[in-house]
Amino acid sequence: ADSMKFKIPVPAAMIGMLAGIALFAVTLVLDTSIPGAASGLICGGGGVLVGLCGTALGLAWADRRLTPEERQEIARGERDERNTAIREKAAYTSWFWSLYLLWALWALTLVAQGGMYVGVLAVAIVLHCVFYLVNMKRWGRKL
Repeated sequence: ADSMKFKIPVPAAMIGMLAGIALFAVTLVLDTSIPGAASGLICGGGGVLVGLCGTALGLAWADRRLTPEERQEIARGERDERNTAIREKAAYTSWFWSLYLLWALWALTLVAQGGMYVGVLAVAIVLHCVFYLVNMKRWGRKL
């Protein structure tokens, strides 16, 4: 409750999760009647919904398992100026280096409509997240 971060309410996350699963089901059922690019966009939208809403549900579940003291410590850590500076510098560095790679792979996926590129894009997104964590560690030592 102390955090100023945006949180998806649990009922909305559940609805979003079901909508994402429904989008996946639509692409499976109507496989041949949907044009390739539209099928990719519908399936991608389902993936985004499942990812965002699944994460929101997971965080809500983890938050319920914390004690009040643990919640206070997390809130204090989020407001700490040093931690904030580390997160900001790591995010900027990571985003700066991987932004162009992600956009190029995303455009290639849409133009080529190939399943291989979707896998490469997924790997690039995971690498972006790993690079962010590495940068947080790096900036944590520098500051």
